[in-house]
Amino acid sequence: MKVILVLVSLLSGIQGFLTDTSGGQREHYAMYVWRTGFDPNVPGCDQTDFLEWNSKHSHCFTHTWDSPERRQWLWATCNVPGREISRIFLADVHHKLKSGFQTNNCNMNDIALLKTTLTEGHTKVTNLKIFALFAASDPEVSERHMVPYVVWYNDNCADTTQEKFDGVAVNNEAYAAIKCSSDLSQRTTHLDRLQEIHDGAQRQRHGKLLIHFSISWHWGRCNGQSQPFLWRGKSLDATHHMIDIFDSIDVQVGYTIFPQISTRMSQAGLDYASLQHKDIYVTFYTDKTEPCQITFFPQTCHWTGRSESNLFAIIDQFPSNGLGHVEPCIHYFRGVYSSGGHPDWPAHS
Repeated sequence: MKVILVLVSLLSGIQGFLTDTSGGQREHYAMYVWRTGFDPNVPGCDQTDFLEWNSKHSHCFTHTWDSPERRQWLWATCNVPGREISRIFLADVHHKLKSGFQTNNCNMNDIALLKTTLTEGHTKVTNLKIFALFAASDPEVSERHMVPYVVWYNDNCADTTQEKFDGVAVNNEAYAAIKCSSDLSQRTTHLDRLQEIHDGAQRQRHGKLLIHFSISWHWGRCNGQSQPFLWRGKSLDATHHMIDIFDSIDVQVGYTIFPQISTRMSQAGLDYASLQHKDIYVTFYTDKTEPCQITFFPQTCHWTGRSESNLFAIIDQFPSNGLGHVEPCIHYFRGVYSSGGHPDWPAHS
């Protein structure tokens, strides 16, 4: 993602806890699972490679879910006691689904891999919801054309509920470039295209396909002020319109400390989402990025607290900062959360 997120999950109303097979209580964290992540199991990959964090070109980054061992690493991370994950946004599914969709062929190796992954996740992680993650991030909102791939797969290829995707997650940052445009039609057209994601998901014949979207806290604001505009009969700012469209939202807050987290969540529409009974998530960034105050990646600046233990400490402060019904979303699996590439970031495998 180009814009750094602090994604906060408001589970509207009193949500309670999920119960695992041992009778314990589970948390409801969310987590992004991008295609690759740091892998200290690769020979020669050590803490130096970790701190360089060359995710695009280094051989130290491997696929996150293409083998039984790597998937077990993922499921174990979802089951960390007291930090359980109940929702993941799974990348690298676009072309696997597209190939099957275009040929109307469920008997492909890529489709078989998806079936195995979805079944394992739903079996090994209590009440896990798995979303197909699309991130074209273009002005055309090309993700709207990818939703039919998931609908086709769920309706035609999935033989059991466990083999189905629970939803579609979209990360499209293009609205940032037009949020203050004097041409209102640019903004309303963008919302129309986002609405097509909703409409496409409704075409699934069997069961409900959830839709999730990532927003930045400031997309509804210009010059520090809320900018409401009329769209489909409602005068709201952009982030509030987006909350209306999607079943759940994650908010790119761009900070790792309070009170900024709470303030920006409020400006993004936290209270409105609660009133609309929408889940609204915040994810904390752990990968290496700039500026350093937006991530928990170690050794990047003078700020302290760049560790997993400090990430959890901030999460534990939610109730005392007005976020008592909010859950975090961690960005992202093996990047650096649960990577094992640094003593402060152990692998949960």
